[in-house]
Amino acid sequence: MITLPLCTNKAPLYQQIYQWLKTEIQSKNYKPHHKIPSKRKLSEHLCVSINTIDTAYSQLIDEGYIVAIPKKGYFVCDIDVYHSINVAAHENTQPKEVSSKLRIDFSPSDIDHGAFPYKIWRNLFKSCFDESDQSILKKTTAQGDGNLRRELVSFLHSSRGVNCDERQIIIGAGTVNSLHTLSLILTKNTSVALENPVYRKAYKMFDHMGHSIIPIPIDDKGIEIEPLKDLSNVAVYVTPSHQFPLGISMPIGRRVELLNFANKADGRYIIEDDYDSEFRYITKPLPSLQSIDQNGKVIYIGTFSTSIAPSVRISYMVLPVTLLNSYHRIFSEFGSDVSILEQRLVAKFIAEGNYEKHLNKMRKLYKDKRRHLTKELSIFGDSIKIIGESAGNRLLIKLKTGDSGRDMCKAAAENGVKVYPISDYLIGARLDKYDNTFLLGYGALSKKELSEGVNLLYGAWNYDE
Repeated sequence: MITLPLCTNKAPLYQQIYQWLKTEIQSKNYKPHHKIPSKRKLSEHLCVSINTIDTAYSQLIDEGYIVAIPKKGYFVCDIDVYHSINVAAHENTQPKEVSSKLRIDFSPSDIDHGAFPYKIWRNLFKSCFDESDQSILKKTTAQGDGNLRRELVSFLHSSRGVNCDERQIIIGAGTVNSLHTLSLILTKNTSVALENPVYRKAYKMFDHMGHSIIPIPIDDKGIEIEPLKDLSNVAVYVTPSHQFPLGISMPIGRRVELLNFANKADGRYIIEDDYDSEFRYITKPLPSLQSIDQNGKVIYIGTFSTSIAPSVRISYMVLPVTLLNSYHRIFSEFGSDVSILEQRLVAKFIAEGNYEKHLNKMRKLYKDKRRHLTKELSIFGDSIKIIGESAGNRLLIKLKTGDSGRDMCKAAAENGVKVYPISDYLIGARLDKYDNTFLLGYGALSKKELSEGVNLLYGAWNYDE
């Protein structure tokens, strides 16, 4: 007969019996096909009710540890031994925590949180969350909500010159999600030519998806065309309106060269990432590359992450008609990755004119911050050069110093300031011409914080001696 070491803890008796028997079976103290006591005998032996034993046995049966054979009793099941393996220790790849010393973060991807239209957003949410509209509870098509796609057709044409209809628009959960979708459409046999330096997440996505990566240098007009000429079955990823991270705008001559390259062979496409094209402060926003494409060679991608907020994980991709069949073949059975309620909210934000008003407000705000940061940087005199167009929500600076960029970053961090070196955006080896070149984002910082940040950099880089 079984003697169970029943504990005096708060666990119910049936659970103690169940746990003890399970451990005995797992450790092979009870061999396969071994008969265990009947419920009546075990209840008498342990002085507990039959119901208690029945509950414990039922749990063991449900989990497959024992089996009840009619008119014979309960028997231990034949369970394979679980073999553990020694798992090698791996380096912790989680992002490092931000140092408590950090006082100013010149992040190039953050926004002014105080300028977000909280009240409008709250009212739009209430109006979109309508219990009489059952469609907000249903799965939408893979391409996304029709309301948002229709609004984007009109908005993109008026603001960026994009020519398309709603069937060409694919709603995604951020730019990286759109690039993942595009990667599957293009197939692994398509090489991807990337600007170098480049938006790092685009490089990582295409690389992880198995595409052959071809880094292409950038000159003062954008991506160079000569290194592309012998490539076939290739997609060229560019940010022509405001190159990330260098801030260069691609002139019309270079745009035509790039389009002509794509037109000369089948299997050549251009991926136009129109990141932060909404923010230009001296000239009007440049028309998109897609707007001058007449042969279906440009895949246009945009997002609301910088114009509204990074947390609004909505991007949009305009596919050439020639790629729609490939898209539907892969994604026709899936639903959208983005909440339909959030899509409806953004659609209404655009339709009611609030998005355009918000953009105008943010242009004025960022233009003022840019002017202030530029003025504050004058403390460095000729030791610093500001590079790039008057656009976006970041400045690019180059320091004239004999110290390495890595040392300058370290010195800034030790003084409580985080800057973003261009070397972090390069594919492959470091290039000397980009050493001591840094991004200073001003979107999330107040004027006071911008002044403080510049003064801390001035001290960290030994200009106050």
